[in-house]
Amino acid sequence: MNRLTIEERMLIQACISKNMNYTEIANRLGRNKSTISREISTHMVIKEGYFEKDCIHRKKYILCNSCPYRTGCHHQKYYYNFQEADKISKGLRSSSRKFTRLSAKEIEIINNVLLEQIRRLKQSLHHAYVSNPNLAKICCEKTIRRLIYNGFSEIKAHELRKFVVYKHCYEKPKEFQLRDISVLIGRQFSDYLKFCSNHKRYNVVQYDSVIGKTIDEFAILTITFIKYEFQFGLLIKKSNPKDVVVKIKKLFRLLGSHLVKEIFQINLADNGVEFSYFNDIEIDDNDEFICRTFFTNPYKATDKPHCERYHEFIRYILPKGKSLDFLTQEKVNWIFSQINSYVRKELNDQTPYDLMRRKFGQNFLDQIGIFRVEKKKVDLRQIC
Repeated sequence: MNRLTIEERMLIQACISKNMNYTEIANRLGRNKSTISREISTHMVIKEGYFEKDCIHRKKYILCNSCPYRTGCHHQKYYYNFQEADKISKGLRSSSRKFTRLSAKEIEIINNVLLEQIRRLKQSLHHAYVSNPNLAKICCEKTIRRLIYNGFSEIKAHELRKFVVYKHCYEKPKEFQLRDISVLIGRQFSDYLKFCSNHKRYNVVQYDSVIGKTIDEFAILTITFIKYEFQFGLLIKKSNPKDVVVKIKKLFRLLGSHLVKEIFQINLADNGVEFSYFNDIEIDDNDEFICRTFFTNPYKATDKPHCERYHEFIRYILPKGKSLDFLTQEKVNWIFSQINSYVRKELNDQTPYDLMRRKFGQNFLDQIGIFRVEKKKVDLRQIC
């Protein structure tokens, strides 16, 4: 079987936080018990304490992740973090590829050619490679480029033609934002795909947020019905997960539990900080289960591409970098009314508004504040 993925490591941590044993975790992942045991023991992080011996609760909990007494405990602690485990695993695989199998003599031959043609004559790497047939006998052009990037040549990367012209992406540190990782049990993206395959007639609703400037107080929570390309928004306090849940529950309360069960059957959000309490929308004020919630895989916007793509229309009116603090909910409704009245070729020249009205009725659209705009008067210009 393939190596563990970051999604599986995330589920391992979620199961540990629920104090599941190795057998239970293995059964949930469909892996061998020894694989789980080896993964946890290999990537377990030990945090030193005032006392070298384990505390009295160590036998009860598989790791300190699930121990309710860990905050005030001064004994040595044992943690599992899926991000650190995945980082270490990837580091071990990539470090083995950073070395070269070329001999010192072969590297010297390559280096002499590069010094002459790239440093002195300012030629490109491709030109130098093609004009020296002996290099092709040693290795390919891509290998030589990798030698330069990894520091095996006297030629530096910035000496290559066009290296400084193009933007180079460097991996940025990523932090997992979800409040309680244990809520992922039964709500991972793999669970979402399985649930959708078993309920093909259910509506899928994707959630995301649109921000303006980093100093803004407000943002827009976008709610997208992918089947109809329909999207509307709620004005929320930026990076405030409680406000997100409050606004969604207020909307559900306005619509009524019966309509929510019919329209918001499957709900998908990412692992951003604003969705830390997202699973709370599953239960209404009467403790009745009204919908299902799921989370995308970490750092994968492609898991919910529809709402990301439809943000293009929002950026026509609200360009990136523009403050959103001037917005009110009425202005947000106006923006999405324009967008949903925009003809879509992929919908056979119909509008998302027409499809939603035909499916769920005029009352639903009136309750969320979206109105029809005459096709000739649809306005997608920037607003102040």
